[in-house]
Amino acid sequence: MSLARDYAGTWPRTIDDTKGPPQTPTRSCATKALPKDVLDSVKRLKLSGTTFTENQKTSTPIFPPYPKTRLDPLVGEEHMILQKELGPPIELPENSDFVSSLYSYLASSERIDDFLDETEVYDSTKHRWALPESHETLQEAQMYRPLVKLLKAVFKYFWEGNAARRQVIDTHLTQLPHKEPVPTTNFSSPDISVKARGYSFQLPHRATTTDIGYSNIATCFEVKVTNKRWTLMYQLLQLAGYARQIFIQQPNRRFVRALIITEQNFRLFHFDRSGVQFSHPIDIHGKDGAHTFVRLVLGLGSLDEVDVGLDTSLKWEIENGRKVGGTLTTRGEDNSEVKYTLADVEPTVPCYTVRGRGVICWTVIDPLSGQTLFVRDSWRAQDRLSEDFYLEKARVIAGVAQMLLFEYNRGETKNFRGFDTQSPHSSFRGRISGRIVLNSHGKSIKHFKSPKELLCALRDAIEGHKNLSLKETLHRDIILDNILLGRPGAEKGSRGMLMGLDMAIVNERNASNISADWKTTTGIYQSIMLLRSGDSTICPYPLAHSHLDDLESFIYVLTHIMYEYDHTGTRHAPFQLIKNWTLNPGTPEADSKEAYLGRLIAESDVQKSWPPSCIDLLIEFKSFLYGIHQDRTELSTQPPILREDDLKELAEQLPEHYQAVLSLFDKAIGRIESGNDRIPAPQSVAPGSSSIVLASEASNSHNFSEETRFN
Repeated sequence: MSLARDYAGTWPRTIDDTKGPPQTPTRSCATKALPKDVLDSVKRLKLSGTTFTENQKTSTPIFPPYPKTRLDPLVGEEHMILQKELGPPIELPENSDFVSSLYSYLASSERIDDFLDETEVYDSTKHRWALPESHETLQEAQMYRPLVKLLKAVFKYFWEGNAARRQVIDTHLTQLPHKEPVPTTNFSSPDISVKARGYSFQLPHRATTTDIGYSNIATCFEVKVTNKRWTLMYQLLQLAGYARQIFIQQPNRRFVRALIITEQNFRLFHFDRSGVQFSHPIDIHGKDGAHTFVRLVLGLGSLDEVDVGLDTSLKWEIENGRKVGGTLTTRGEDNSEVKYTLADVEPTVPCYTVRGRGVICWTVIDPLSGQTLFVRDSWRAQDRLSEDFYLEKARVIAGVAQMLLFEYNRGETKNFRGFDTQSPHSSFRGRISGRIVLNSHGKSIKHFKSPKELLCALRDAIEGHKNLSLKETLHRDIILDNILLGRPGAEKGSRGMLMGLDMAIVNERNASNISADWKTTTGIYQSIMLLRSGDSTICPYPLAHSHLDDLESFIYVLTHIMYEYDHTGTRHAPFQLIKNWTLNPGTPEADSKEAYLGRLIAESDVQKSWPPSCIDLLIEFKSFLYGIHQDRTELSTQPPILREDDLKELAEQLPEHYQAVLSLFDKAIGRIESGNDRIPAPQSVAPGSSSIVLASEASNSHNFSEETRFN
């Protein structure tokens, strides 16, 4: 099998429209002498490619995909997704003292005894709370009022004059609004919630009765009765749905703790970026259980935001219940405190998952220089290199966002679970919080305002990817939010840049130091090879993640933008193609992407919204990648020992691969700059439109006639 290809020269304008198997267009073989520094770069890239191939025999396992029926799943489907996302739940052993020792500093045993003796909600003689007794006809509704009264009594006794800052509310009939990546009317209703006031809480984005929502609750309690015999998993997933919304709507959350309470016992559930941990059922009435219960209620609804699970390095100014400003505090190289002003009270990049890297980004302003900077918070797997390692390698590299400050360890999930003093469970995968301050204004390329700005940013980000390869580093997480626009007036090479190197690897890594934790990433940008890596029938010997997978991710970033935005940067309803990739990940997505790369066409409404330079770039980029995809697909059917020479040959073409792609972008940018590019007038893209035209017609006549339709 020969993989030799010539990537130099100009692409032809005529695209085959026979609808037969797509053919890789012929390229010119013209070459010219290269400067010494360029020749040196070529040699280094070839060496980087071959070294990578020799060392990388397999990839970090990718989180198993789960299909959805809608972009904002309803509760039942959300629970199925959460069950897969959270991984195996960890139950604390009965002899664990984690729960009983939590929040011991908030109330002494003597003070709790005094409370139990004095309060009307507990009978010290019978050792019993004033809750309904268990029987086969007991209903959950009979539990709400006495339990609300009990919880209020705890706060009033221990918080005294500050009790008003934590309000216990029956919310089992209140629709607490959800937030999702897309607009949604979804909601859910925890049985009892603790409404909170403080630096981290604000009114919900949609009005509710008593002005309560996931944005301003410290914790919630779910009420059950034992005669219903709900399964443990059902209870866990119900709380997981609430916890997810708290993480989303309180973006400085480090963990969420909540209780399931019955007439007989209670369980603690703890959610963090490592998943979920829960306790065994604890008798709520006996003296020991009553003490533990009181401390948990005080801790989960604590006046101290650290106890609740909030990161207090972020503080907001609250006016009329809304966040109107705020600060973010980090640490300098000498461990000195550095405080920035938040440019926006909401995160620039939010996170919609519980378990995983939990990447959340903020745009801040340096109060001394007035310069806008970008802050990236994330939770790396405990067995992964810290992101600063890769950013140090990327110092002064064009096309990569530069690191100004880095906090290595801002907390570990093992410490939230009591594993700092005991061995963690075998299923536990610890995560460590880190914070990076980058010299960037933090605007994703989705904030582009012209075709030239978009293409220049993408082009320089791809060159940044090449520059990382020269440093023997592979990015591995090319997604829309990891490509930033350069600052206004930036020179070539810095008009766009990459960030998010927490999933990067160096060429020397081998199978012995692959992370045991799942790699979590946004599926719609994953390559076909990676999506099929778990399907042994199609891809029995998948190739390790390489620069070609990342280059393929760049085409999906470009596709996402051109299929959801027009050339002015105005956003429209996404095309069905993008929706399908989101809703049907894994093999169905891979099949769709293969068909997409293989068909040298563009949808008519995309053609109407973008100039010919961009349409031709998209088609030619697809054609280039499709030819390589065919080669790699064939290699993935061969045992590793039989394909070593072919893989090495493919790796040695690394310089040509980058040059081919960069040349396509340079040609398109040059066409825009020449004025020989018709810019269509701004217009709306009809939601769900699915008409397509052949690329040859688009390139030559731009007649936009409809040839066929697909869903």
